[in-house]
Amino acid sequence: MNRPALPWIVASLLLMLGLVVVGLRIGSYATSYAFVWQTLTHYNPQDPAQLVLLELRLPRILLALLAGGSLAFSGYLMQAMVNNPLADPYLLGTASGGSLGAILAYSLLPVLTVGGFYLPPLFALAGALGTTLVVVAVGSRRGQILPAQLLLAGVALGSLTTAIGGVFTFLSATQERLRSVTFWAAGSFERAGWAVLPYPALLLAAALLLFGFVQKDLNILLLGEERAQALGVHVARTRWLLLLTASALTGCVVALCGPVGFVGLMVPHLTRWLLGVTGRANMLFCALLGANFLLACDLLARVLYPPAGLPVGLVTALFGVPFFVYLLRQKGS
Repeated sequence: MNRPALPWIVASLLLMLGLVVVGLRIGSYATSYAFVWQTLTHYNPQDPAQLVLLELRLPRILLALLAGGSLAFSGYLMQAMVNNPLADPYLLGTASGGSLGAILAYSLLPVLTVGGFYLPPLFALAGALGTTLVVVAVGSRRGQILPAQLLLAGVALGSLTTAIGGVFTFLSATQERLRSVTFWAAGSFERAGWAVLPYPALLLAAALLLFGFVQKDLNILLLGEERAQALGVHVARTRWLLLLTASALTGCVVALCGPVGFVGLMVPHLTRWLLGVTGRANMLFCALLGANFLLACDLLARVLYPPAGLPVGLVTALFGVPFFVYLLRQKGS
């Protein structure tokens, strides 16, 4: 049974506002809420503390919000595509492929910046998309995506790319590069900046807008492939659209933040638990809930290990692994 979505959306937006304010206050500089308000209303770029708030903390917060929304929404799409509550975009090997691309950049390139472009994220995006295309080729037949075969191919190729990445991490030339690889592979928002924020923002907005028009097809797809075809849904085309969109969202996040696991697994379940399975606002609420969850995890990481914070992927794993075990037990019973 679907439940009213408006109260939950309003609550999510208020929670997001509160988390943003707290995030602006937490850091190496001791600031107050009054100082945060003064910075937002009367910004002085000559003040080092205000410069930190608007040039370092705020981009990091916004990137965490966008990454969380993108991962949650891609998980929602993936679970709809295969009609399986255990599905997750990381099972396609997208994250491990992106990690391999970044590790290759850190390990092999003599310089990491060329012509003003920081190369590891570009390599990560290429690795993520390339791995996904290989998985799709293995997991499809005659243009038809086979969900079970697709997931198995993703797990297998993901394990392979993880192993290759481990070899190059072990062979990293310098201690500094080894630290960069290790920290990036655990997921972080340290390289957030105003220049990169438009890319995940535009991609997430376009994905939400696109599937706002085809949400009915997604709900019908939950009835099973045969029933969906009987009701006029082009199953193969819809699954391709779901797959490519989820892969693009995940690949963009991996390229910018590294692999941050379990967001796409947990948040869609919480969305359905709060709003029902086929609610009209499920996709929007899922993105908002994912944004809040990942930002909260990043704040917790910064509190646990100030001032830089733990890699956020470690914090999401603390929540995600028990949740995954719970799902396995529920599904088994």
